[in-house]
Formats: sequence, C-alpha cells, structure tokens
Amino acid sequence: MTNVNTAPTLIRSCCDGKSYLKEIGECLPSVEDLAEVTFIFKALSDPTRAKIIFALLNYEICVGEMASLLQLPQSHVSHQLIVLKKYGIVTFTKHKKMSFYRIKNNHVRTLVVETLQQVKS
Repeated sequence: MTNVNTAPTLIRSCCDGKSYLKEIGECLPSVEDLAEVTFIFKALSDPTRAKIIFALLNYEICVGEMASLLQLPQSHVSHQLIVLKKYGIVTFTKHKKMSFYRIKNNHVRTLVVETLQQVKS
C-alpha cells in the first residue's frame, strides 16, 4: 500500500508493454467497501453538509442552533443531518426534547481537517 503523504513511485502498465492488470485488480476495494467510500464522499460533496461537519468538529449542536449558525431553515438542516447520519458520519444524543449532533466517524473528521489544511497551504 502506498503512503498517501508522499508521491509514490508509479509502475507503468500498458497493453503495449508489461501489463499489471491482474495486480491492479487485486488492489481494488471490494464492492461493499467501495460503496462505503463513495457514500462518504457523496455526503461531503454538499457545501451545507461540509459546513455542518466543520461546525461539529469541536461541538455538539442541536438542530435549532445549527439552523441559526447556517442561516437556513430548520427543516433543511434536519434533512442534511439525516443524510450525514444515514452514511454514519454523525450521530446524536437526546436530551429532553433536543437532539444534539456530533461527529461519529473520526476518519471523516481527520479527512476534512487535513483537506482544509491542504487547501489553505
């Protein structure tokens, strides 16, 4: 497996020379794993959901507060949180009548923080 922090030495595969299709095929993720990966990227591809993730990096936030923060209708924020929950990115705890959301998937937390650092550099 290659280290994602450094540029790997690439092996050229070509039908005119040496082909590594068998080896490449063995490195591909399973259908199930690939589905999980694409679900995460699909969930993060929406700017509102990405903002929600950044807001939840250090806080548990109820839907009403999140709606105020994002200046969006509560129903829209609730829908976006449902999508993030569906893909296992966030979870919530109930306190009285309030639901407090937080990041459940720490890999996603790391991904968004490192991506933002990369964008800013």
